[in-house]
Amino acid sequence: DMLATITPIHPVPSPASPAAAYIAGMAPRSRRTMRGALDVAAGILCEGATSGTLPWHLLRAEHLSALRSALAERYAPATANLYLSALRGVMRAAWRMGLLTQEDLARAEDVPPVRGMRLPAGRALSREELTALATACRIASPPAGARDLALLAALYGCGLRRSEVVGLDIGDVDIESGTLRVLGKGNKERLCHLPPWGALYLAGWIAARDLEPGP
Repeated sequence: DMLATITPIHPVPSPASPAAAYIAGMAPRSRRTMRGALDVAAGILCEGATSGTLPWHLLRAEHLSALRSALAERYAPATANLYLSALRGVMRAAWRMGLLTQEDLARAEDVPPVRGMRLPAGRALSREELTALATACRIASPPAGARDLALLAALYGCGLRRSEVVGLDIGDVDIESGTLRVLGKGNKERLCHLPPWGALYLAGWIAARDLEPGP
Protein backbone atom coordinates (compact mmCIF):
# COMPACT_ATOMS: atom_id res chain seq x y z
CA ASP A 1 0.00 0.00 0.00
CA MET A 2 1.58 3.25 -1.15
CA LEU A 3 0.02 5.15 1.76
CA ALA A 4 1.69 2.87 4.31
CA THR A 5 5.04 4.57 3.70
CA ILE A 6 3.93 7.99 4.89
CA THR A 7 2.72 9.38 8.21
CA PRO A 8 -0.51 7.48 9.01
CA ILE A 9 -3.79 9.29 9.54
CA HIS A 10 -6.36 7.82 11.89
CA PRO A 11 -10.10 8.40 11.40
CA VAL A 12 -11.04 10.56 14.36
CA PRO A 13 -12.85 13.92 14.25
CA SER A 14 -10.65 16.98 13.82
CA PRO A 15 -10.50 19.62 16.59
CA ALA A 16 -12.24 21.84 14.06
CA SER A 17 -13.78 20.91 10.75
CA PRO A 18 -12.04 22.45 7.73
CA ALA A 19 -14.00 20.07 5.49
CA ALA A 20 -17.29 21.41 6.84
CA ALA A 21 -16.03 25.00 6.45
CA TYR A 22 -14.98 24.32 2.86
CA ILE A 23 -18.31 22.74 1.92
CA ALA A 24 -20.33 25.45 3.67
CA GLY A 25 -18.76 28.10 1.43
CA MET A 26 -20.13 26.48 -1.74
CA ALA A 27 -23.32 26.91 -3.68
CA PRO A 28 -25.97 24.44 -2.44
CA ARG A 29 -25.85 22.38 -5.66
CA SER A 30 -22.09 21.84 -5.35
CA ARG A 31 -22.08 20.67 -1.74
CA ARG A 32 -23.26 17.13 -2.37
CA THR A 33 -20.71 16.60 -5.17
CA MET A 34 -17.75 17.87 -3.17
CA ARG A 35 -18.79 16.06 0.01
CA GLY A 36 -18.86 12.87 -2.04
CA ALA A 37 -15.41 13.67 -3.46
CA LEU A 38 -14.03 14.19 0.05
CA ASP A 39 -15.57 10.92 1.23
CA VAL A 40 -13.77 9.08 -1.59
CA ALA A 41 -10.47 10.83 -0.84
CA ALA A 42 -10.80 10.16 2.88
CA GLY A 43 -11.50 6.48 2.27
CA ILE A 44 -8.37 6.15 0.11
CA LEU A 45 -6.18 7.97 2.61
CA CYS A 46 -7.45 5.97 5.56
CA GLU A 47 -9.65 2.90 5.29
CA GLY A 48 -13.03 3.51 6.84
CA ALA A 49 -12.60 7.28 7.09
CA THR A 50 -15.13 9.80 5.77
CA SER A 51 -15.14 13.54 5.21
CA GLY A 52 -16.46 13.91 8.75
CA THR A 53 -13.89 11.74 10.53
CA LEU A 54 -10.58 12.32 8.76
CA PRO A 55 -8.38 14.87 10.58
CA TRP A 56 -7.79 17.04 7.52
CA HIS A 57 -5.45 19.40 9.36
CA LEU A 58 -2.85 16.59 9.49
CA LEU A 59 -2.62 16.28 5.71
CA ARG A 60 0.67 17.18 4.06
CA ALA A 61 2.05 17.24 0.52
CA GLU A 62 3.12 13.58 0.72
CA HIS A 63 -0.49 12.56 1.40
CA LEU A 64 -1.68 14.56 -1.59
CA SER A 65 1.02 12.99 -3.80
CA ALA A 66 0.07 9.48 -2.70
CA LEU A 67 -3.60 10.24 -3.23
CA ARG A 68 -2.84 11.61 -6.70
CA SER A 69 -1.18 8.33 -7.68
CA ALA A 70 -4.06 6.26 -6.31
CA LEU A 71 -6.66 8.40 -8.07
CA ALA A 72 -4.76 8.29 -11.38
CA GLU A 73 -4.96 4.47 -11.30
CA ARG A 74 -8.70 4.38 -10.59
CA TYR A 75 -10.31 7.33 -12.33
CA ALA A 76 -10.29 9.43 -15.48
CA PRO A 77 -8.11 12.57 -15.18
CA ALA A 78 -11.07 14.95 -14.83
CA THR A 79 -12.54 12.94 -11.94
CA ALA A 80 -9.17 12.52 -10.23
CA ASN A 81 -8.50 16.25 -10.45
CA LEU A 82 -11.95 17.03 -9.02
CA TYR A 83 -11.03 15.01 -5.93
CA LEU A 84 -7.62 16.69 -5.69
CA SER A 85 -9.26 20.10 -6.02
CA ALA A 86 -11.59 19.25 -3.14
CA LEU A 87 -8.64 18.22 -1.02
CA ARG A 88 -6.75 21.43 -1.77
CA GLY A 89 -9.88 23.40 -0.88
CA VAL A 90 -10.06 21.72 2.52
CA MET A 91 -6.38 22.36 3.14
CA ARG A 92 -6.86 26.05 2.33
CA ALA A 93 -9.75 26.10 4.79
CA ALA A 94 -7.49 24.46 7.41
CA TRP A 95 -4.86 27.16 6.79
CA ARG A 96 -7.45 29.94 7.21
CA MET A 97 -8.51 28.35 10.48
CA GLY A 98 -4.92 28.35 11.74
CA LEU A 99 -4.64 24.54 11.59
CA LEU A 100 -2.06 24.40 8.78
CA THR A 101 1.05 26.45 8.13
CA GLN A 102 1.55 28.53 5.01
CA GLU A 103 4.57 26.41 4.09
CA ASP A 104 2.65 23.12 4.34
CA LEU A 105 -0.18 24.59 2.27
CA ALA A 106 2.24 25.81 -0.42
CA ARG A 107 3.88 22.38 -0.64
CA ALA A 108 0.50 20.69 -1.00
CA GLU A 109 -0.67 23.12 -3.68
CA ASP A 110 2.54 22.42 -5.60
CA VAL A 111 1.48 18.79 -6.21
CA PRO A 112 0.63 18.68 -9.96
CA PRO A 113 -2.75 17.61 -11.33
CA VAL A 114 -3.29 14.28 -13.05
CA ARG A 115 -2.44 14.66 -16.74
CA GLY A 116 -4.40 13.27 -19.64
CA MET A 117 -7.77 13.51 -21.30
CA ARG A 118 -10.67 11.20 -22.04
CA LEU A 119 -13.27 11.47 -24.76
CA PRO A 120 -16.64 12.55 -23.34
CA ALA A 121 -19.10 9.79 -22.57
CA GLY A 122 -22.16 9.32 -24.74
CA ARG A 123 -22.81 10.55 -28.26
CA ALA A 124 -24.83 13.09 -30.17
CA LEU A 125 -28.40 12.12 -31.02
CA SER A 126 -29.43 12.02 -34.65
CA ARG A 127 -32.34 14.08 -35.95
CA GLU A 128 -34.31 10.85 -36.36
CA GLU A 129 -33.73 9.90 -32.71
CA LEU A 130 -34.80 13.34 -31.51
CA THR A 131 -37.93 13.12 -33.64
CA ALA A 132 -38.69 9.70 -32.17
CA LEU A 133 -38.27 11.03 -28.64
CA ALA A 134 -40.60 13.95 -29.33
CA THR A 135 -43.17 11.62 -30.90
CA ALA A 136 -43.05 9.33 -27.86
CA CYS A 137 -43.67 12.34 -25.61
CA ARG A 138 -46.64 13.51 -27.70
CA ILE A 139 -48.44 10.16 -27.46
CA ALA A 140 -47.68 9.67 -23.76
CA SER A 141 -50.43 10.07 -21.21
CA PRO A 142 -50.91 13.65 -20.00
CA PRO A 143 -49.46 15.51 -18.27
CA ALA A 144 -46.24 13.44 -18.48
CA GLY A 145 -45.93 13.91 -22.25
CA ALA A 146 -46.11 17.71 -22.02
CA ARG A 147 -43.59 17.67 -19.18
CA ASP A 148 -41.13 15.51 -21.10
CA LEU A 149 -41.41 17.67 -24.21
CA ALA A 150 -40.54 20.68 -22.03
CA LEU A 151 -37.54 18.77 -20.66
CA LEU A 152 -36.34 18.04 -24.19
CA ALA A 153 -36.78 21.70 -25.07
CA ALA A 154 -34.60 22.82 -22.15
CA LEU A 155 -31.98 20.08 -22.49
CA TYR A 156 -31.58 20.13 -26.27
CA GLY A 157 -32.90 23.57 -27.20
CA CYS A 158 -30.81 25.42 -24.60
CA GLY A 159 -28.06 22.87 -23.93
CA LEU A 160 -28.74 22.88 -20.18
CA ARG A 161 -27.14 20.47 -17.73
CA ARG A 162 -29.38 18.01 -15.90
CA SER A 163 -28.84 19.82 -12.58
CA GLU A 164 -29.75 23.14 -14.21
CA VAL A 165 -33.01 21.77 -15.60
CA VAL A 166 -34.19 20.27 -12.31
CA GLY A 167 -33.25 23.52 -10.57
CA LEU A 168 -35.60 25.64 -12.68
CA ASP A 169 -38.48 27.40 -10.93
CA ILE A 170 -41.61 28.77 -12.56
CA GLY A 171 -40.30 32.24 -11.76
CA ASP A 172 -37.25 31.56 -13.94
CA VAL A 173 -39.39 31.23 -17.10
CA ASP A 174 -40.43 34.10 -19.39
CA ILE A 175 -42.70 32.59 -22.02
CA GLU A 176 -43.21 35.85 -23.94
CA SER A 177 -39.50 36.25 -24.62
CA GLY A 178 -38.77 32.53 -24.65
CA THR A 179 -36.00 32.82 -22.04
CA LEU A 180 -34.94 30.85 -19.00
CA ARG A 181 -32.98 32.26 -16.07
CA VAL A 182 -30.54 29.48 -15.23
CA LEU A 183 -28.38 29.06 -12.15
CA GLY A 184 -25.22 27.28 -13.26
CA LYS A 185 -21.84 26.32 -11.87
CA GLY A 186 -20.20 28.70 -9.44
CA ASN A 187 -23.62 30.08 -8.44
CA LYS A 188 -23.64 32.14 -11.67
CA GLU A 189 -26.89 33.11 -13.36
CA ARG A 190 -27.36 33.38 -17.12
CA LEU A 191 -30.24 33.86 -19.56
CA CYS A 192 -30.86 31.09 -22.09
CA HIS A 193 -33.04 31.61 -25.17
CA LEU A 194 -35.27 28.77 -26.33
CA PRO A 195 -35.77 28.15 -30.06
CA PRO A 196 -39.37 28.80 -31.20
CA TRP A 197 -40.28 25.09 -31.07
CA GLY A 198 -38.77 24.86 -27.58
CA ALA A 199 -40.77 27.83 -26.32
CA LEU A 200 -43.91 26.18 -27.71
CA TYR A 201 -43.22 22.93 -25.84
CA LEU A 202 -42.48 24.78 -22.62
CA ALA A 203 -45.67 26.81 -22.94
CA GLY A 204 -47.60 23.56 -23.37
CA TRP A 205 -46.20 22.19 -20.13
CA ILE A 206 -46.90 25.39 -18.20
CA ALA A 207 -50.49 25.35 -19.47
CA ALA A 208 -50.85 21.82 -18.07
CA ARG A 209 -48.95 22.64 -14.88
CA ASP A 210 -50.51 26.11 -14.22
CA LEU A 211 -48.67 29.11 -12.79
CA GLU A 212 -48.51 28.05 -9.14
CA PRO A 213 -45.11 28.89 -7.59
CA GLY A 214 -42.60 26.06 -7.42
CA PRO A 215 -40.29 23.91 -9.55
